Amino acid sequence: MIGELVERWHRGWIAADGLTSSYRDGYLVVHVNRPHRVYEWIATDDAVGELATIVAAAPEPSWLSVPTLSPEKVIAEIEAAGLVVARPDETFMRRPLAGHPAPEPPSGYVVEVTGGPVIKVQVLADGEVAASGLMAVVGQDAVAHRIETAEEHRRRGLGSVVMGALVREAVADGATTGLLFSSTTGVHLYRSLGWERISDLVVAQNQA
Repeated sequence: MIGELVERWHRGWIAADGLTSSYRDGYLVVHVNRPHRVYEWIATDDAVGELATIVAAAPEPSWLSVPTLSPEKVIAEIEAAGLVVARPDETFMRRPLAGHPAPEPPSGYVVEVTGGPVIKVQVLADGEVAASGLMAVVGQDAVAHRIETAEEHRRRGLGSVVMGALVREAVADGATTGLLFSSTTGVHLYRSLGWERISDLVVAQNQA
């Protein structure tokens, strides 16, 4: 069950970021092509011993993301393989999109929406970007990505405004289910909007 949802999330992520992916030795690999993260391997279950060994031995800087219901077990396995845990406590989340909150922006802010297979929302204050986010629609799934609020504009509900605007557009494009990987700082926002935890998420990297 988690594996299927992970693969669906991955299709939205690569669409949102303009990336490509393939399978190597039966494992899902995304070509991120950044200096500190050339590849990201994505586990579709938490039997990760062999996969962690492959990632640890990769000559390029490579990451491994593992959605899991047993994070302590996964961390022990990937550390034993020689990987370094970078983010031990992220969260894989989902939500039916019907009825998603869509608050209006506070006074002084304007929402700008760009539609398409990858929806872009910006909340502007005096022409400057105060908050933003992307959402890729793939089939009936909508995957949220890069939901960000500038530090000086935080605690004003702008994250909720961005998510609401993204979901409104995604629903109009036929999406019914939302999926996302959340940082520890984002979980409170998503829970307040009705998103639910699918699993924990452990992210590690090799030492290449």
